[in-house]
Amino acid sequence: MARTRTGGGLLCVILMMLAGGARPSAAQTGGREYVGTVGTLKVRMKLTRTPNEWLGSYAYERVGQDIRLGGAVSGDGTFYLNEFNVNGKATAKFEGRFVTDDWIEGTWSPGALGKKPLPFSARAVGGQAIPADDPNDPFSGRYRRVYQGRFDKDTATLDVWRLKDGRVRVSGDAVWVGNAKTGNVNVGDVDGVFNPEGNRLLFRNGDDQGNCNFTVTFGNGALTVTEDNGNCGGVNVTFNGTYRKTGAPGR
Repeated sequence: MARTRTGGGLLCVILMMLAGGARPSAAQTGGREYVGTVGTLKVRMKLTRTPNEWLGSYAYERVGQDIRLGGAVSGDGTFYLNEFNVNGKATAKFEGRFVTDDWIEGTWSPGALGKKPLPFSARAVGGQAIPADDPNDPFSGRYRRVYQGRFDKDTATLDVWRLKDGRVRVSGDAVWVGNAKTGNVNVGDVDGVFNPEGNRLLFRNGDDQGNCNFTVTFGNGALTVTEDNGNCGGVNVTFNGTYRKTGAPGR
């Protein structure tokens, strides 16, 4: 998914769920088990696809009690799952998308007033389109842009995951600050899954003239972004530059 936002507050969202040049199909039917987190709490989910519904349950590992879920998946890979109590009343809601066919993420929103939404992420047990978690992986990590040896004041961050199927997910954001006091701040967000070519990755949000494209070259504990075509955010926003690895990727 790639997003662009201008300093004037206009938000333009361009959905882009590429998987090596193709969308996650989000069309698999039958039952699957997922493991993941809601906030910092570990959960397990059992979900079954039918032509019109997505049904199942989930449980917090430290509690172990199943909570019923019911919802649907759209053709673009976005979904919702309502959470029900024992009386059949909807008490919370998952909303998110398929990052790949085996990886879902989004937001869990409680029904009770005053409670904040939490991020969630879950991966299919036995799936291949999920992070490899290989300690010798040269790609995965969180990277921050540096300028003249220091972190750039126009911040840019990229999270990178090497997947078990060999592809690489790149997700992040960049900011250009003209005048923060007047709101002259532009941002850009990018997210995609692609096949690497050696130590290079071509981030390509399609071939149209207005799509976001750039090249990532990986090094030892660092990466470099070049050839940003200027379509990855608001005015003056660019992902070009040298980045330093600062730790594990987010989510």
